[in-house]
Amino acid sequence: MKTIPKWVTMLPIIYSLKLAKCGNEMSLDDWKPAALFAYDVIDLSENEISGSPALFLNQTIILLEFRAAGNKLRFDLGKLTFSKRMKTLDLSRNLVFGTVPTSLAGLETLNLSHNHLCGKLPATKFPASAFAGNDCLCGSPLSPCKA
Repeated sequence: MKTIPKWVTMLPIIYSLKLAKCGNEMSLDDWKPAALFAYDVIDLSENEISGSPALFLNQTIILLEFRAAGNKLRFDLGKLTFSKRMKTLDLSRNLVFGTVPTSLAGLETLNLSHNHLCGKLPATKFPASAFAGNDCLCGSPLSPCKA
């Protein structure tokens, strides 16, 4: 499957979209779901997906989980808005850059490892493994920032 089928995109209500490991090669910049607000779970992990999830992450208000590990997503994480209902975010092993927003501190599960993130981490309960392999993140639970 190279893209998300049109019939899926046109559904007025779909609670869970799980397309992990299905060979998807699309760009999220081209994905225009009919009803962004209708998703609880989106799992696009381990594909060849590029672009930015900003369109739906900035507009959905009920999304609980977004998993897109192991893709080619490239966007500035610090410019996204996250629903207060979101519980899980996995963007590990992508090309994500920018800073880690404080709004992610309330999540239950977070994995931003192996990207290109930089800057001081906000106060967090997550282990160092959630941030490992980034270009220049610092602050607890990682190494202290240099003055």
